[in-house]
Amino acid sequence: MRFLAMVLLLLFSCSPVFAFQNEPDGFQGLKLNSSFEEVKSSELLCDKNYGEDEKEVDTYDLDLDLSNEYSVRLDEYYFDLDEQLQSLHGVPFKVLYFDFYKDKLYRITVCLGQAVARTEADKKLNMFYFRELQRNFTELYGSPTSTYPEQLDANDSYTRLQWEGDNAIISLRWIHDFPQLTITSVQLQNEIKEDIYKQASTEVN
Repeated sequence: MRFLAMVLLLLFSCSPVFAFQNEPDGFQGLKLNSSFEEVKSSELLCDKNYGEDEKEVDTYDLDLDLSNEYSVRLDEYYFDLDEQLQSLHGVPFKVLYFDFYKDKLYRITVCLGQAVARTEADKKLNMFYFRELQRNFTELYGSPTSTYPEQLDANDSYTRLQWEGDNAIISLRWIHDFPQLTITSVQLQNEIKEDIYKQASTEVN
């Protein structure tokens, strides 16, 4: 069983990645793999209030062919930028979530568009923002390496465009009438997967 676990690790570490052009290393000065103190003291977040929570990442989240009883814990922080609205390609945002693994920035989540979509006009504006981001991201990064659904229909309840690179994975999603961006560290995702495989290997032995 130990040999099998090692083979799985080797196969995983040798799996190919699909690089895309202009691959980022973070978001607006917030670098992936940074410590929490480095992120908190960045120009974007300095002196901003934040909340703290924990979340669990299991094998289901990472598409591992193991029982989802194996998991790791992330430290999650969220920041509300109050009235100091920022923008990405002309699309406003004010709430960000950060997930840390072993005090290294694993994932950045940016909630974009109208913070509250109460009316049909709000939803239409958010849809416009999503389309603008889709257009800008495609110009900047090239065609997505994967999409869901394959035939894009952002009027449905869920749409995802994903760019998978050597260092970062970008996901632009339309979810619950809002556009949402996530940027994930490939290095830390690989580390999390390896730690989960080690858990499984230890229990088998």
